[in-house]
Amino acid sequence: MLRGVSNYINKFRAANRIKKLQLNFFSDGKINSLNEIKNLEEKRRIIKKIQHFSKNCDLFYENLNINNNLKIGGLWKEYLKKVKKEQLSIYKKGDIDEILMFHENMFYNCLIRGLWNYSYFDTVKSDHSSNLFFLKDMELYKIIFRNFTELPSSNKINKWGYKQGDHKFHFLDLSSNLQKNLIINSLNIFNKQDYNVLEIGGGFGSLGERLFESEKINSYTDFDIPTSLLTTYYYLALKFGEEKVELIDDIKNIQSKLKPEQKKIYLIPSAFFSEIKNYENFDLFCNFASFSEMDLETIKYYLNNLPKSIKAIVTGNSNLETKYENFNKFEEVILDNFPIPKEFALCFSNVQTPFYSNWRNKIQVWYKKKEIYSN
Repeated sequence: MLRGVSNYINKFRAANRIKKLQLNFFSDGKINSLNEIKNLEEKRRIIKKIQHFSKNCDLFYENLNINNNLKIGGLWKEYLKKVKKEQLSIYKKGDIDEILMFHENMFYNCLIRGLWNYSYFDTVKSDHSSNLFFLKDMELYKIIFRNFTELPSSNKINKWGYKQGDHKFHFLDLSSNLQKNLIINSLNIFNKQDYNVLEIGGGFGSLGERLFESEKINSYTDFDIPTSLLTTYYYLALKFGEEKVELIDDIKNIQSKLKPEQKKIYLIPSAFFSEIKNYENFDLFCNFASFSEMDLETIKYYLNNLPKSIKAIVTGNSNLETKYENFNKFEEVILDNFPIPKEFALCFSNVQTPFYSNWRNKIQVWYKKKEIYSN
């Protein structure tokens, strides 16, 4: 009852902030038929690549012999099967146009579940407390950046969120733009013109989109679980074109396809992460939120198998001791206990922004010691 009363009061608080910030809620609306879809044949080609991936690489790695730390199993697997049930069902049926419609409506269905902040479309009009948190974060963002002109992202797909004049932005634009700025600024210490970024857990591609648009970033490589990776592929291939986004579905193809020196985006299943240590082209590694969902041994595996060329580590994860009653009492590893390799030195840490969606998170920037001394 108290939550309901608080939510009712926050309805008016949110309305006041919307007026103060000169914002309006918008929704482009769901796509209901193929006749509404522009560039249909191009999008069908993208979907065919998604289908090819799902046939070659099992979405839960059941056909792969991989390191235990890279497996999708137990409660995590059951959670994904529940949350991504519709995605898995549609892929299984194999109808190209049904899959296409599903991806076209990604901001309105389960494709962004678990990859989002504040509230989802089905609750946004009634969850006034979450709306208020977003609006408070918008106020903080405006203090730092003075306006919202840098917030809008891809206009290639229907979405919903808030707008100010012609500037439209969704809930995750706030986080991804702040993360992008943190990464770009962290690279300023080095004497290079462009950089290659490696990420684990790229969500649906919001941060990757912003990084790849930056003049300072040459290539962006994301390792993630397949259900997220395929959402990312559709989103980024629409924005940048198929020729700029490489979706790798077989570990045997990594050597021939992964070329970080090229201006490209590479999307690779986390099952193949063991191959990345063979590359010497990467400059910065980043992870936001997903390490907090892993156990200590898995975090250690990823950090111990980074390319030797990595000069900086940027991470934003939970620093609050948290135990989940409904996940076999899984206990998160706090950021302060992450096993960062000893050759790196912590140079910056702070609370993570946007604050109200990341209130238990902390950011850290680590530099390789020899790189600090040489610069």
